Amino acid sequence: MKDRQALKLKIKKQRVWYSFIIVSIITLIVLTYIPMLTTIKYSFHDIQVLGFGEDKFIGFQNYEKIMNNSSFVKSIGNTFLLALMSLVSIPVGFILASLINNVGKGKWQSFFRVGYYFPNIITGVSVVLIFQVVLKANGGLLNNALSMLTGHEIAIGWLSDSHYSRFGATILSVWGSIGYSMLINLASLQSIPSEIYEAAEVDGANALKQWWYITIPQMTSCFAFLFITSIINGLARFSDLFIIGGNTSAGRPGGTLQTILMYIYQFSFESPQYGIASAGAMILFILTFVITLINLKMTGFFKKKEA
Repeated sequence: MKDRQALKLKIKKQRVWYSFIIVSIITLIVLTYIPMLTTIKYSFHDIQVLGFGEDKFIGFQNYEKIMNNSSFVKSIGNTFLLALMSLVSIPVGFILASLINNVGKGKWQSFFRVGYYFPNIITGVSVVLIFQVVLKANGGLLNNALSMLTGHEIAIGWLSDSHYSRFGATILSVWGSIGYSMLINLASLQSIPSEIYEAAEVDGANALKQWWYITIPQMTSCFAFLFITSIINGLARFSDLFIIGGNTSAGRPGGTLQTILMYIYQFSFESPQYGIASAGAMILFILTFVITLINLKMTGFFKKKEA
């Protein structure tokens, strides 16, 4: 009797777990795989308005159109350039993590960790609004600070001048991501065994040599991870640049801030050509997939699997 009740209870628990698994699978299919397969299909068709008109198969013509379109090619360049410029958050995060790590564990370290991570929890819209004040040409906080340091009046439109807009967008990006970079660097620093430093100190290595021959080599996997994730985040950059450009996908000023996602948005909502937009989305997916594979290769994922 007890065995039968235990069996019923076990089956009941298994049903609960299976129900969660089934719901997760259905959600994954509906929200991920179906849209993805639909996007692949649309990329090979001429579709102007969803649900209306002729759905004509045209092969790779959409891909040919966008690869021969100067705006799309420029958006790819803008995307990678902005992503590469934002990599400055990695060394800055490492320096901050090193300083915080030297403070020692305790209230002060927790205080600095929370303080530097705080920008990450602020919404993108709020960040843009803040930096539109900080980086504006006339009376901007950055220009005022530079004017005081140089003794000359500086009125650079960091977000409105096409010559400086990428630098302004980079400042905005770095400020928002520096906390994440700091936390990852700090976790990696604190995972280095102290015995290595103690042995080096016994051998007569000073602080600089310990930093160069122990800390930096031990941090390479962390740097590789941050490098790849920063590039992938750069490929997905959209909302802040969209707001800077005046809520349009043109990438103002002068198209310098138009990313791949903004180009896709343009042909999805502003000038609907869903075949073009889907082809752009597939190219973005391929780029992200390739970078992800590089990340897995650099982190030794495939070696672990083989072992």
